[in-house]
Amino acid sequence: MGIINRFLLFIYAGVALLVALFIIAFAFKAFPEHVVFNEIGFLLHQPETLKVAGVFALFSVYFLLYAFFVGEKKKAEAPVVDDVVIKTETGEVHIARTAIESLVDREATSIGGVRESISKVTASYGEGKEGGTKLSLKLSLVLLANANVPKVSDEVTKAVKSRIFDSLGIQDAPVAVSVSELNNAPAENQKRVH
Repeated sequence: MGIINRFLLFIYAGVALLVALFIIAFAFKAFPEHVVFNEIGFLLHQPETLKVAGVFALFSVYFLLYAFFVGEKKKAEAPVVDDVVIKTETGEVHIARTAIESLVDREATSIGGVRESISKVTASYGEGKEGGTKLSLKLSLVLLANANVPKVSDEVTKAVKSRIFDSLGIQDAPVAVSVSELNNAPAENQKRVH
């Protein structure tokens, strides 16, 4: 929303507040009815009142038309938020972020020492020479207590980058790994065998 629209919205909100306060005051009979009707009649017969009302109506029409046409245009141009779009020679492929996150989590938990992985995928779309889709990944890992943290983190980063390249064809996807816990307790979703 542009600065002009915000200013107009501020004015409309102020006018609506004044009208609401006037109605409340009128309902509680803060002013005698004959005085209120006399003042309203006087204001309606003043040329300045008509000029202000005309300008207000003009801005209202502008604001509504602008919001209608520009709002529809922006909705049509907005990309789907939950999809990552990969452009190929034959067109575009839309992949759900949850699918990529699931792929990354499976790859990360396949590395020895990783008990659990929660990933978050962020996509950006480049222009110019490089162009294409760029992914950045954030992984929060729970490692086994006896795991070598730097070694496991390095293995996870390499494995995830390799899987992203093999599956999606995206190179140089930065992977930020954070270890949230070192734990030897069995994962909740795994069945224990006795």
